[in-house]
Amino acid sequence: MRKVFLIILPLLWSIAPVCVCAKTYYVSPSGKNSNVGTSASLPWQTTAKVNATIFNGDTILFLGGSNFSGGITLTSTDVGSATKPIFISSYGTGRATLKTDSLTHGFYANNTGGIKIYNINFKGPGITKNDRSGIIFYLDKASTTLAYINISYVEVSGFRYSGISVGSWKGASGYSDVTVKYCSIHDNGLDGISTYAQTPYVHKNVYLGYNKVYNITGLVDKTTGNSGSGIVLGDVKNGTVEYCTSYNNGALHVNPNGGPVGIWAYESSNLVFQYNESHHNRTGNSKDGGGFDLDGGCANSILQYNYSHDNYGAGYLVAEYSGSPVSVNNIIRYNISENDGRKNDYGAIHIWSYTSSAVYIQNLEIYNNTVYVSSLSGTNPKGFYVRGGAVSGVNLRNNIFQIKGNIKLVNSPVTTGITMQGNAYWPSGSTFSILWGTTTYSSLAAWQSATGQEKLNGSLTGIQVDPKYSDTSKSVTYNDATKIANLPGYRLANTSALINKGLNLSKVFGLNVGSRDFWGNALAGKTAFNIGAFQGTPIVTALQTTVEVHDAPMEFEGHEFINVFPNPVSDMATIAVGKAIGGEVKIQLFDIEGRLVKSIYEGPLPGNMVKKLTINLSSLNKGVYTIRLIDKEGERIQKGILKL
Repeated sequence: MRKVFLIILPLLWSIAPVCVCAKTYYVSPSGKNSNVGTSASLPWQTTAKVNATIFNGDTILFLGGSNFSGGITLTSTDVGSATKPIFISSYGTGRATLKTDSLTHGFYANNTGGIKIYNINFKGPGITKNDRSGIIFYLDKASTTLAYINISYVEVSGFRYSGISVGSWKGASGYSDVTVKYCSIHDNGLDGISTYAQTPYVHKNVYLGYNKVYNITGLVDKTTGNSGSGIVLGDVKNGTVEYCTSYNNGALHVNPNGGPVGIWAYESSNLVFQYNESHHNRTGNSKDGGGFDLDGGCANSILQYNYSHDNYGAGYLVAEYSGSPVSVNNIIRYNISENDGRKNDYGAIHIWSYTSSAVYIQNLEIYNNTVYVSSLSGTNPKGFYVRGGAVSGVNLRNNIFQIKGNIKLVNSPVTTGITMQGNAYWPSGSTFSILWGTTTYSSLAAWQSATGQEKLNGSLTGIQVDPKYSDTSKSVTYNDATKIANLPGYRLANTSALINKGLNLSKVFGLNVGSRDFWGNALAGKTAFNIGAFQGTPIVTALQTTVEVHDAPMEFEGHEFINVFPNPVSDMATIAVGKAIGGEVKIQLFDIEGRLVKSIYEGPLPGNMVKKLTINLSSLNKGVYTIRLIDKEGERIQKGILKL
């Protein structure tokens, strides 16, 4: 038996797998590179030690709150995967910061993937003092797809080129499963977050969410390509950009053949851009500086629930440049454009193709968007603008185009391949003006009669009327895309003539119109639709309120009370409110779905006294409402009202 055992044992050793266990390495300014590095008590000291080590699914942690000189470089010998990535982060309290010199990337990975970067900062010396990027993944190995890049809670600033760049340049090679979220990318030169490749559509499954990108200046000495964009997806198939904010980018761009945009894509397919805010983006010349863009070769993609405002260029652009694939089957819906086209010659919604000899923009659905554009000295904005080139299957339906000043509601020298139906046009305090072909029309009726636009099966569909929003607040900047659904303006009032006047696009044209509008109102089961981005039940804000305060001491049954009489009510009602302990309060009216209808009163409420408010509810829709008393502690008490 002993002899047999000795013979079998070497055989077992020869077939047993070799265990390569991932390690955790620590780096601290107080450490030593001669240390083993695998414990917080014996850490390494510098990024040079990190770069001299080969990693296999290992973790590299830098002491939080500390600064380290130099960047990190990984090569194809460093191996990670989605299940066992090379993980780079901070330990202890706060984030570590890696500071680089003029010739060093913050992080550079060449021909390797399976990497996660979390909770760490990369800081360059400044755009004019650095010649590298913040975080860069680069692939130049043929016939290769590298999987898994995950970057979150990272700040990147002070680099000449990209904040975060994922790119390949070897035929159809590319990356898959790329995630960038909760990052702050600012004060870089070329772009904020970008992807690119030698071949279209090779990067697969890219997700960008909850990122803030700003002060990407552009480069004054870059005379080819574009510079100064916030977020740009190039050569992606299946990508999402959501809850991102991009602003104040592009001011130093100079190349006259193309410009920067806040959030855009090119030569990509199956993209969804949603819940984003892009504003105050600029350009250093006459090109671009817009909010959103599906550019050359984008296909099967959607722009929805976005807020674009105060950009130099177009709010929403679809464009084709020479050499790009066909732009086909794209959708722009439930977006808001406010005061875009602040410089040069752009429309809030803008289409352009480089050629009229072939149709490169095909099957573009633009519906239920809300556009507001006011004039600005030295600019020439438009509501909807087709600058040139051949198009086919471009349909604009159920959109609001409101202008203020000497601005064209529609400016389209191109008249073939475009259908406009069910839209609302309102020249607020201005002259009605639509350029179609070479003719300018001064009334909706004249345009309809001469061109056949705004007709469906022989019936007129367009409408020229004031949209009548429930709140006229405009020029709102959030810098936080998670809050754009609380945009105060552009909901329709219950007196709006656009309520239930939209075309039923699903029934009439077979379109899948999505599940919600800009504010999150559900579309399921709806048979009547509004014109514009708002599809909810209108709420009334035109409530007249008078207030009288009784300064006689009152007896209270509790700490606070709220009464309404008469109740039910048809027109005038009196609200009596009292608190034992006074202070600042809000008295607000909500509908049955919990939406704020009107803030009735905001101000002081004396203690041990009664405040009486007389309110005119005659314009309120019939139904059940709630009046709530709110103080610094939150909601204190509420009272239901039945409106007859």
